[in-house]
Amino acid sequence: MEKNDERRIDYEEIKRLLHDNAEVGFKHTTYREESERFHLLLNGDMRAVEESSRLLSSEMQGTLSKDPLRNAKYLFVVNTGLLTRYMIEGGIPQETVYATSDLYIQKADTAKSIDEVNSLNRELWTFCVDLVKKHVKSEHYSKVVYICLDYIDTHFNQKITLKDLSDRTGLNACYLAVLFKKETGVSFGNYLTDYRVDVSKALLSKTDHSYSRIAYSLGFCSQSHFTQVFRKRTGLTPKQYRLKFYNSDLSGVFVHVNSSK
Repeated sequence: MEKNDERRIDYEEIKRLLHDNAEVGFKHTTYREESERFHLLLNGDMRAVEESSRLLSSEMQGTLSKDPLRNAKYLFVVNTGLLTRYMIEGGIPQETVYATSDLYIQKADTAKSIDEVNSLNRELWTFCVDLVKKHVKSEHYSKVVYICLDYIDTHFNQKITLKDLSDRTGLNACYLAVLFKKETGVSFGNYLTDYRVDVSKALLSKTDHSYSRIAYSLGFCSQSHFTQVFRKRTGLTPKQYRLKFYNSDLSGVFVHVNSSK
């Protein structure tokens, strides 16, 4: 027998665990309970936060590790994975959802206590409920404008022109510009600039990247141009902003998503 086969779980072990669970009367969270929790989430109902806290326990979800803290982290990862799928199915931009999930899982991985993991879970679900609320408010966007917003969401660090959006949607560029401003309240150019400034805020407060690196990574033609635009939008230079907000709360990382308008 190969070495790997010695560690392979067989059906006898599964039956043994089923027996042990039955003896103590343990049952996992039902699919219906999971669905109800995510139904609350996708309706922007804050009760989803309380439900997520209640269900994030070995009494409800089972034991994935005999080490209590590691078990809490594993349960956090499993539940965050489910949350991610439901958020995407609910129409939240995929990359925003995955970025959120990745950041919180990384944070949970370094947690020093079960209380810290539970606190992260509440923070994550609160953020996601708020994100859903913003998304619901944006549902008046036409399919064409939503395509534009989704494209900006994943290409904001590249050169984007109205022609790019025109080619993608099949609409005349001039007509698309009028439609975009009518539905979002701002011109395409201002929307893209505001988006990039919002992302730069996160980079200034959460990383040690140089100002020039941030500028060029977000599509600004020079560091001086970035500074000029940033100051006009925020009233602060990038340096002043970093000094004021560096290493601020985790939620500051989650910036301008296309559903927030």
